[in-house]
Amino acid sequence: MNWPIIDDMNDELVNIGGQWLLNFTSNDVLGLASNRRINAAIKQAIDCYGMGSTGSRRLSGNHQVFLETEAFIADWIGKPSGVLFNSGFQMNTGLFKALAGPGTLILADKLLHASLIDGIQESGARWHRFRHNDMVHCEDILKKYAHQYDEIFLVCESVYSMDGDMPPVYDLVRLKHQFGAKLIIDEAHSIGVFGDGGRGWAFEQSVLDEVDILLITFGKAFGLCGAMVIANQQIAATLKSACRSYVYSTALPLPIAIGIQSSCEIIKGGDHLRKQLQDHIVKFKSLIQTPSNTHIQPIVIGHNKATSAVEKRLIDGGFYVRGVHHPTVPKGQSRLRITINVNHSIEQLNALSMAISDALHDALVPA
Repeated sequence: MNWPIIDDMNDELVNIGGQWLLNFTSNDVLGLASNRRINAAIKQAIDCYGMGSTGSRRLSGNHQVFLETEAFIADWIGKPSGVLFNSGFQMNTGLFKALAGPGTLILADKLLHASLIDGIQESGARWHRFRHNDMVHCEDILKKYAHQYDEIFLVCESVYSMDGDMPPVYDLVRLKHQFGAKLIIDEAHSIGVFGDGGRGWAFEQSVLDEVDILLITFGKAFGLCGAMVIANQQIAATLKSACRSYVYSTALPLPIAIGIQSSCEIIKGGDHLRKQLQDHIVKFKSLIQTPSNTHIQPIVIGHNKATSAVEKRLIDGGFYVRGVHHPTVPKGQSRLRITINVNHSIEQLNALSMAISDALHDALVPA
């Protein structure tokens, strides 16, 4: 299927080739990508600073605004330091090469995001993947190899991007202490959505102090772009001096950093948005049974052909829903990946669920 370019977006709608569709693919879960308050802050910053940062932050591209944004976000979450990156991919691919090496053992969940796997592979560390959320398997690997290494990293996500589920974090904390490891949690899909004031899932689970490195992105709930490592001052200093994707990249436009602060202020006071989102999730799950309790709702169909047929049927019916296939998900687990946001209405959720049920019936029942 050939997909046209997205021409325009309007909150929960997306215009593709002149056709307006209800958008169930967007990561803008709190509806902040078009927020007027954030846009006004960015416009004012453009008038003040312009757009181009002019260089790497190791050269001409550093600015007090970046330092203030790092301190602002770190203080909000409750950690000592932050390091601002241009994107989550840039952050994740550069992180491990700066912090790990031959004396490091890294254990990564099987469903960890591709960018983190790319970064781990490039680090030179010994690494293993444990079965998804299987702490027995994780512990078995640690028992076999941990004594051979000076440093150990346990890496997981707080909300997995294709399944919408969460890790057994208290077991990970137990293993962290048992084997003297550092715990790294990627909060890309949970920051802003969980916790008091939107401070994330680790905060909500009361394990923030146990997390050595927190990875957050600003392209989802924040409605912007960029990412940040939240950690102690030593780790932050190491990344700023040795992380190649940080050192050798032109910095973000300064107005984006201002926008991040503005978005964070809205998120701090956005408990009503989080409640609305949760109400929508509960409503959708009452209509269609899914394994996820988050805004990421997978509907696993299995076969690529059937998934593509359902996807086309939904798009023809006015719903922008995409299928996801191998290698993004395991073979035989092709699925629809639906993302619910605060801009959706109950009526739209009802209509989507009916359309999915009809499309699944027609795709899976032999003619």
